[in-house]
Amino acid sequence: MPASFWRRVVATVVDFILVPTVAMLVMLVSGVIENAEAWAGGFPWFRVFCLGVAGYLLVNGLLLWRQGQTLGKWFVKIKVVDHRSGQVPAFWKLILLRAPFFPLLHAAFIGYWFLPVIDLLVGLRPDRRCVHDWVCGTQVVARVADAAEQQ
Repeated sequence: MPASFWRRVVATVVDFILVPTVAMLVMLVSGVIENAEAWAGGFPWFRVFCLGVAGYLLVNGLLLWRQGQTLGKWFVKIKVVDHRSGQVPAFWKLILLRAPFFPLLHAAFIGYWFLPVIDLLVGLRPDRRCVHDWVCGTQVVARVADAAEQQ
């Protein structure tokens, strides 16, 4: 059963807060945002991006690999599954195809607000699959035990 739109929104908000917080801590510990030399040639976009990915994996890597969930999805009892088989997708698909859409939410703050809006609006269809679900061949569903309790 497809996860409800609102459960997906709550999961996204939780991840939207947790992942950048952990990424910022990684950046502080690594010194990438405190080191003046890092800023000498302009903003260190590549390093910040890599450390953001590290933060994402620290927060969500194990859950994604084992259960197809981010912390936000775990919190609201939904998970990502392969659209055809219903199994947890291959980890590489979750990281290489699906995860790059997460920064779109943050892109809204620098003027690209329409990107996450388009992605979310597509998710209002009956199958609840957003653009990033179509790209990766996934679907977000209520966890099996939770779906059985609702019936």
